[in-house]
Amino acid sequence: MLNLSQSRKRLKTQTFPTASFPPRFYSPGFGCRLSSSFVCSSSRTDTPKLHWRANKYYLGYRQGSGGWVRRRGCGMTGTNGAANGSSEKRSVAKTKKARVAPPDPREDQTEKFVGSWLCEKGPYQEYLEALSASNPSLKKPDPANKNNPLKPGNAKVVLLESPAVGQPIFSRRVFESPTGPQDLRSHFAGINTTEAKRRIYIMEGLAQDYVAVMGGHFFMDPSFFQRQERTCVWSNDFTPTSDALPQPSLLDPQKSFHLQYCELRQFSKALDNKPFFCKRTGRHVGMTASRTQDGPRGSTTGILRRKIGWWSRETTNTGWDVVILCDPQLSELKPNPVPYPQIFNNTAFQDGYVDFVPPPGPEKARIMPRHPHDSMLEDMCHYLEHRSDLIDEADWAQPFSSTIFLKKIVAAHYLQLIDYIKAMLPSLELRLTTAWVDEQDQWRNLQTISRRCGNYSDDIEDTLLSLGYPIEALEFKSYHNWKDCSKDFQYIYFRLRILKQRADTLMQAMTGLASIAGNRQNLEEAKRVKRLNLLALLYIPLAYTSSLFSMQDQFSPGNPKFWIYWIAALLSVAVTFAATWILNSALDDAAQWTLGPLKYLKFWDTEKKSEPSLKRAKTIFS
Repeated sequence: MLNLSQSRKRLKTQTFPTASFPPRFYSPGFGCRLSSSFVCSSSRTDTPKLHWRANKYYLGYRQGSGGWVRRRGCGMTGTNGAANGSSEKRSVAKTKKARVAPPDPREDQTEKFVGSWLCEKGPYQEYLEALSASNPSLKKPDPANKNNPLKPGNAKVVLLESPAVGQPIFSRRVFESPTGPQDLRSHFAGINTTEAKRRIYIMEGLAQDYVAVMGGHFFMDPSFFQRQERTCVWSNDFTPTSDALPQPSLLDPQKSFHLQYCELRQFSKALDNKPFFCKRTGRHVGMTASRTQDGPRGSTTGILRRKIGWWSRETTNTGWDVVILCDPQLSELKPNPVPYPQIFNNTAFQDGYVDFVPPPGPEKARIMPRHPHDSMLEDMCHYLEHRSDLIDEADWAQPFSSTIFLKKIVAAHYLQLIDYIKAMLPSLELRLTTAWVDEQDQWRNLQTISRRCGNYSDDIEDTLLSLGYPIEALEFKSYHNWKDCSKDFQYIYFRLRILKQRADTLMQAMTGLASIAGNRQNLEEAKRVKRLNLLALLYIPLAYTSSLFSMQDQFSPGNPKFWIYWIAALLSVAVTFAATWILNSALDDAAQWTLGPLKYLKFWDTEKKSEPSLKRAKTIFS
């Protein structure tokens, strides 16, 4: 911000060419805030008027014969910088009396507004603000991402475009920072609405500038971007950051949906079995326990939670637009692993999932590009660019056909995860039958598997509900169709429930084993206490006899009657051991006499039992 003297020095008429105001700085037909300093208001495309606020002055621009001319204007209410002499005099006098201190550069001078965490100020932000009362989750970001908020430019958009006639042949165009948002805005401005095209915009990551451009063009529900940012179903804080599904009656998989899935990653170094998070997205990275006794302390395999969103609309002449939101690939963990604070490599587990499309012929397989297995973005581009011919031409008339590869990739990640859990459970079962079982660690590993299987089952339930698939038992049908995604997700849901039941059964077996081990330990401790009691029996008669004879001086050591002490002490020891042996052998566990002459001495059991005694019948085996 400039003070009054600096403003007066710069209030000289200057001429600017029309090219100095690119189209991205204003949108004709409405007024919008361009940045913290410029405001654009216009009713015609060729006459934009930019006003620059310096304290209480505007520097307006008018179109002259030689281009754009900057002129001095006064007043806070004039839309075109119209002169107002009285307002100028009062403003100058007030400014001379009270000089405004320069702002502290350490303070954040960015104006805060509703939805600033998700979108830059503009038409789409105004739409977001208007819907924030109906959906309070739009007002605040996820508290788990407060240390790593969204950053402008930290995203990428890939456009796959094809004519709306015949089998699609997609061409790729990439929009990346630093000029990605501006190039994307120019692309939208140059679209011919009368030309039939099929466009798929794949956006990797979230950034305020990209969201403002994409949302400002399509004006989809802002919750489409908001749900992609959420990292948990419910926040631990009492803030409106819910990630739960809307009412089932509002779900329309033909228009939009969100899916959650997990991806197995292989790290170059073994990490401890503790929670980590992706530094860029805030997604949880769960490390798994080592499967061998002599293996490393940690594991090199992690389970990374992912999200993907899909939205579509139909255009003219069988054309359509699709927007896909996906997570970027894992590049850095938080918190940093203690043994390896530097960034280390991570790749797809076992080089990736198994392909789900019919294999091509020998000649086509030799010339076809290899599957990248790098990220969701690259995988989607690979299938859409090179395997789109596997989907019938008639099916491509609807935008929902673009979800086939998306859903199959998600199902492939889940199936790989199920195979991994199926391999982990037998190793834990084997430890129950060996002597080197560590009950506490094994019970914790089983509890982790059971909890994760429960979470994955909930995610699959949401997936089935979002895609409109029935949540019921798996039914195998006779026909074969590789594009049938409902069968894949129903099988995943069925297997996850079976694995959770299996883990719960192992936990019960582990609990019983721990109880047996605890009882055995208690028995050993009781035996040690018994030995100490037997040792105490030897000294108790001696101490008692010594105290008894200490009342007379003639029985002390050195006197003539000291021998009587030894006779009495030995007799007391003999009587004590005899009484102990009798009590130990004549009484059973129920404190009942077992010896014939003493079985009637039950003076402590005055109530006679009325139940008849059960006698075992003699059989041929007795």
